[in-house]
Amino acid sequence: MSELFVCEKPSVARDLATALSGGYKEGEGHYIGNDGKIYTFAFGHLVSCVSPVIINEDWGWKGNVNSLPFFMKDIPLMVLDNPGVKKQYKTVTSLMKESNLIYIATDAAREGEHIFRKIYKLSGIKKPLKRLWIQDMTKEGLIKAFNNAKDGSLYEGLAAAGKLREESDLLVGLNSTMLVTKLSKSGKVLSLGRVQTPTLAMIVSRDKTIENFSKVVHYSIVATDNNGAKYELVLDKDTHLTRSAAEGILRSLGNRTAFDINTKKKKEKPGKLFDLTELQKFMNEKHKWSAAHTLKTTQALYEKKYVTYPRTSSQYIANDSELPALLEKHASNKWISKIINNGYRMEPSFVNHSKVTDHEAIIITSKVANNLAGDESILYTVIFKRFLAAFYPYAIKEETTATFRDYEQTFKSKETVLVELGWRELYGETLQDGVLSNSSLDGVGEYSLVEKETQPPKSYTEGTLLHDMKHAAKFLEDDSDKKMMKTVEGIGTTATRDSIIEKLVERGFIEKKKNQIISTTLGRELIDMMPENFSLYSVRLTAYFETMLAQVELGELDEATFYEELEGLLSKTAEEIRGNVKSISSAANLAKEEVAFCPKCKRPIYENTKAYSCSGFKEGCKTTIWKNGLEKLGKKTITKTEAGKLFGGKTVKVNLKSKQGKAYKADVVFNLEKNWIEFSNK
Repeated sequence: MSELFVCEKPSVARDLATALSGGYKEGEGHYIGNDGKIYTFAFGHLVSCVSPVIINEDWGWKGNVNSLPFFMKDIPLMVLDNPGVKKQYKTVTSLMKESNLIYIATDAAREGEHIFRKIYKLSGIKKPLKRLWIQDMTKEGLIKAFNNAKDGSLYEGLAAAGKLREESDLLVGLNSTMLVTKLSKSGKVLSLGRVQTPTLAMIVSRDKTIENFSKVVHYSIVATDNNGAKYELVLDKDTHLTRSAAEGILRSLGNRTAFDINTKKKKEKPGKLFDLTELQKFMNEKHKWSAAHTLKTTQALYEKKYVTYPRTSSQYIANDSELPALLEKHASNKWISKIINNGYRMEPSFVNHSKVTDHEAIIITSKVANNLAGDESILYTVIFKRFLAAFYPYAIKEETTATFRDYEQTFKSKETVLVELGWRELYGETLQDGVLSNSSLDGVGEYSLVEKETQPPKSYTEGTLLHDMKHAAKFLEDDSDKKMMKTVEGIGTTATRDSIIEKLVERGFIEKKKNQIISTTLGRELIDMMPENFSLYSVRLTAYFETMLAQVELGELDEATFYEELEGLLSKTAEEIRGNVKSISSAANLAKEEVAFCPKCKRPIYENTKAYSCSGFKEGCKTTIWKNGLEKLGKKTITKTEAGKLFGGKTVKVNLKSKQGKAYKADVVFNLEKNWIEFSNK
């Protein structure tokens, strides 16, 4: 066998086999192309880091708190503990051994590279590598990626950054979580993390600002003319008049002069092309979608080849050379027909090679979307219109300002109307007629006093939180810190921000209410426990790490230096935690029952509405006790105390009912291998 393609998902393997080999036949865990090429796949991550608490029990939940923080380099790898994953790992590595050349065809980004490299490293196989950088799942896009495949050695920095990202998040999260939980004597695991904790701190800070907000009642003076235009007293920014001060000004008025009208036209560009974060923000604001739902739906459209790669942080395309051919594929659409017939070109500022890193903006592909329904149809239309708008002429707005003087005071009225549709035609907007340009001083009516009050900031929505995570530089004061933060585009990445929000919900630190994100009592106590300058609360820290990871990708920073910085951070945060942590009352009250730890991977067990599950499920640990696991035998639910004993390997006596309705008692145990509760043989 000569060429093997390792993909991230079966669907990508099938699409590649169709595009590059003209078809395929199915094998066990792989596809055989008509020309002999082999295409295999992962299911996302097949391999993960071994938890350090398994390597050394002294570092774990049952170890002494004085053994923390611990530090490791080059954490060993393991296949995820899942029969299907183990079987597929064996298939992939067997095919690797038989191949002469391996194409890395996982998602074209740091995490995609990391998924492949972990399999490759654990296998110990050494074969020549090439990299496919797939951005467009159409046949043309896949062939282009294959023709442009580059030597795998060019991506060693990307692979190293993926490895160091996973290791640093694991070490920071485990050490800080165990230290805070143990020292606070909490009855619930208090999870901290490099990205989730500063995000939580932002939410808590916003909520406190809202709660502590004291509204200020203030007054202004207005006059309305016979066309309905409202003129208001001009005040310096943040100036708030008391009622008596406003009444004093009102009594002094009575000599209107210097009436002036100024009109100017302003061009309005169409909205930038979407990156993932801006698309998530848009869908949350317009349709109340969660960030996770937007990503899932965009991913589905990508896999159907209707849009380009979704996990992008760029709002630009590298060049416009392929756009004419793409537009021709959609020429039957009346809007695209107009673009072609009028020779429209994409807004030049959206075409910028220097602003495209791993991936271009999310746009449509050459494949025409047919028979889409539901949310996929809604989202595709949003992406489609934003793409088309980039070709249309600017919208033109007419901005009119009218002012007059009355003794020492100035009054102003402002009006903006749409006078040329341009790209706004796509959104069904209509031209507007202004009234202010017809105003005159004689038409302005009597003054009146108006009462106003200052407003608190609004609670976060997923859209505004995503925006602030991306633009977290605004929370920093130092110019160099701001620059660094803008370079890495905030905290988290386009691919992880939605999962960070979901993780905070899952752990009980925040909750979603009517599209608002609110911190819980537990979330607040966790943030309040430490001082404001605690390292893990700072958005600067995660930006600093992302900067280092970016330098690793580019080969500008070696692993040894990164590890030195990571070890220093672990020591610093441990010192801060030890010096400030205190007992946490509400956390203990929220979880008085015994807390269990996974007998398989030693991670904490979390409770959700349906089950008690290992917190390492994303790393492949499926240890779970379902609350209704004995419902068929007459026991409606398994309590937290019972689950804790079962996870601990103990026998539990429970009350059951026979099929005839007769009550009886029985001893049950948890079968760790089969992941179910069964009768005890003892």
